[in-house]
Amino acid sequence: MMSLNVTQAKESFLDLIRRVEGWESVILEKRGKPVAALLPYEEYANLSRIKNYLAMQEISEAMKDSGITAEEIFQASRQELEAREK
Repeated sequence: MMSLNVTQAKESFLDLIRRVEGWESVILEKRGKPVAALLPYEEYANLSRIKNYLAMQEISEAMKDSGITAEEIFQASRQELEAREK
């Protein structure tokens, strides 16, 4: 994994894109602290799916704790949509 400061990254952006296309991740730093990462799109997409999955798990647990069922949410959503159509 490569680390560069933002100024260096600006100067070599095309090279960084080529590296990322070759499945290398790049960390961008500002004043010595990591502020961003360049990574292959497929890796970003996978991380996004994992993040969404974990969020859904949290929602599921909250629903279980509150006693709300998925059917109740479906019915309430359906009624709301039908009311908007009128």
